[in-house]
Order: sequence, then structure tokens, then C-alpha cells
Amino acid sequence: AVLMYYLVIENHEADFQQIKKFLLVAGEIGSIFKKGATISAAMGGCQAEIGVSSAMAAGALCELLGGSPEQVLMAAEIAMEHHLGLTCDPIGGLVQVPCIERNSMGAIKAINAAELALETKPENVKVPLDKVVST
Repeated sequence: AVLMYYLVIENHEADFQQIKKFLLVAGEIGSIFKKGATISAAMGGCQAEIGVSSAMAAGALCELLGGSPEQVLMAAEIAMEHHLGLTCDPIGGLVQVPCIERNSMGAIKAINAAELALETKPENVKVPLDKVVST
């Protein structure tokens, strides 16, 4: 959804290289979480699954919008920080409610996190991504 936002809203002229860059940055951020924590909802709840995917999208969007490497990591941190403690609590045992809504909210948080990171000086970061990953 965040990549589609970029293609439809931010850059109508995006080419395959930008799409590839988005996916590569998102994948690398995901690997940071995979190595330092978990990306499994079964192990970490929605915090792990939706929080990490939101962080991946936030960092990738920040990269495409011209963010520095520090701002990219900050965007990922901001997105993840607001998913910390989010447990897996599907209503009626089905992975539908609130799961589907949480995914769409994660995309919105990713866009907002990228925009916030772009407007923030990296030296002002209070909580680095590594600290959030280890939480």
C-alpha cells in the first residue's frame, strides 16, 4: 500500500529502479528485525508482524523521498515505536478483526513516519532503531 501511495501520489514518473530500491530498502530493514528480534506474529504478536512491516515501508518510502540513511532508519524507528506492545488478539479466533484494520493503519503510520523523519535532524533522534529492535 505504501509503495502504491508513492507511485500514485508522490511520483507518477517512478520507474522500475525506484520500485526495486523501495523493495531492497524494505527488505534490509526487515532483515535487521529478523536478526535482532522476530517478524513472526505467532511469536511477537501484531507488534512483530504489522510493526515490522510498517517500519519496512516507512524506511523505504523515506529513501525514495530523498531521506539520508540516518533519516531512513529514523523513519523505521518511528513507525515501529508506535506498534510496541501491540499483542495478537483476534476477535472470535479469526485473523481478520482487528488484523485487517491494523494493517491499513500500519501503512498510514509508515507514511507519517517517513514524513516526520524527513523533517527531523538525525542528530536529534532520541531512540535509535537498534534500541527499538531490542525492545
